[in-house]
Amino acid sequence: MYRVKMGRAKLWRKKLRSFGSHKISLILIVFFSFAFIFSATMIVLHYVQLAQEDKALRELSVSVQSVEKSSALQELYERNRDMVGWIRIDGTRIDYPVMHTGDDFYLSHSFDKKTSKSGVPYVDKRCTVYPFGTNTIIYGHNMRNGRMFADLLKYEDKEFFTEHPFIQFDTLHEQQKYEIIAVFKSKIYRNSDKVFKHYNFLSVDNPAVFDEYIANIKALALYDTGVTASYGDELLTLVTCSYHTENGQFVVVAKKHNTRSGGQRDQGDRLTDRARSPGLSPRAITIIPNGYLRRSTDNLY
Repeated sequence: MYRVKMGRAKLWRKKLRSFGSHKISLILIVFFSFAFIFSATMIVLHYVQLAQEDKALRELSVSVQSVEKSSALQELYERNRDMVGWIRIDGTRIDYPVMHTGDDFYLSHSFDKKTSKSGVPYVDKRCTVYPFGTNTIIYGHNMRNGRMFADLLKYEDKEFFTEHPFIQFDTLHEQQKYEIIAVFKSKIYRNSDKVFKHYNFLSVDNPAVFDEYIANIKALALYDTGVTASYGDELLTLVTCSYHTENGQFVVVAKKHNTRSGGQRDQGDRLTDRARSPGLSPRAITIIPNGYLRRSTDNLY
């Protein structure tokens, strides 16, 4: 009898262990199932939101193209007075409004001021607008779906630059064309780093400082564009993130294009540009420490 009881007890213990093991397995299956469903739902919602944001921006682009440019921009300005212009680059998907506030609001908000994954291109909060300063810096996300400023990276290829050397940046008061003078990679440095920080060059009234800045970006340039700038030129700098290094940036700098009758730049202008910058090879230039402005920028894009 004793042995029978012991056998039954062992059997019950075995059943309980088996039940406990199955219960744990069931709990884990339910947990991971919910985790998978939640993750899949969040991914779907993420891409749905991106698609909705993209659609809204395309509708803005269509509205700008469908009527006279200045009238279209004025209508958009009435919808959102943070808008300072519209940027477009042929051969890319860059065709967006440009915003400006005293902070980085449009890093994470749409044209209609709703929370946004892609944001909207915006002018550095330290820059002045109306009038614009020496160098207007515009930031835009490098989106995996190719939107915002992702297509800036096409300028890694010199052939693409040769075919698309201009940037169109129209404001409420003027249609402006900018000619690219340098394409380079950089990064956001610590405040204590004694290196050239391109993003601290905003406004200057000293020709020597302007020339030093041009020399530095030419030294960093991925290739020679054959175009340079001189003191008095208005600059436009487009910046997006780059993954070549931690806190990396991909940068395109252009100068306001001066046109003759017919809007074409003659060969003499290009020859003058080349003559202005003899010997701007990386070996001939010393990268100068940051000394242009009072502080550096956090959270640039």
